Amino acid sequence: PGRIHHCMRTIGQAEAALAAILYRAQRRKAFGKVLAKQDTLRQVVAEARISIEQNRQLCYLAAVMADEVGFKAARKYIAMIKVAAPRMALKIVDDAIQVHGAHGVGQDSKLSDMYTGLRTLRVADGPDIVHLNTIAKMEMETAGDSAIGAVVSGENKNVAKYGKFKHVEGRLAPVPGSKL
Repeated sequence: PGRIHHCMRTIGQAEAALAAILYRAQRRKAFGKVLAKQDTLRQVVAEARISIEQNRQLCYLAAVMADEVGFKAARKYIAMIKVAAPRMALKIVDDAIQVHGAHGVGQDSKLSDMYTGLRTLRVADGPDIVHLNTIAKMEMETAGDSAIGAVVSGENKNVAKYGKFKHVEGRLAPVPGSKL
């Protein structure tokens, strides 16, 4: 539960950073307009909200899977949220710093401390590459013979016609050290 809880807190940090963006946007003028009226800032706000909600749903899915099938079976979803949530939160905090300008990294703003804490959290439970490898291994273990994959991948008619590359035929080319 601790790993998922860290991700929930990370999503909360992203919400706080978005709140800071919205607060600043209502009170700061640039180029003769309040920032809230600038299209680029509106895009930042919309993208942040989408990212937060996506991560909230992935976090919920990881928690439900952990509850229903156990942590070992849910480790792919846990690994996904452990990569996705800190990345998302760091992006939103960085956007908030940009909106605040120099004030965003000054002593009067909490944004630089948020960034430092989130960046530390991103490696505290293992670097992204560890989690990404977990996800990839689990995806490859369940790859199997997908009819959809075969249709989308297609078949090179010239290879089939002339029989070239017979040495690479088979279900999957073996990868040294893999279970496939």
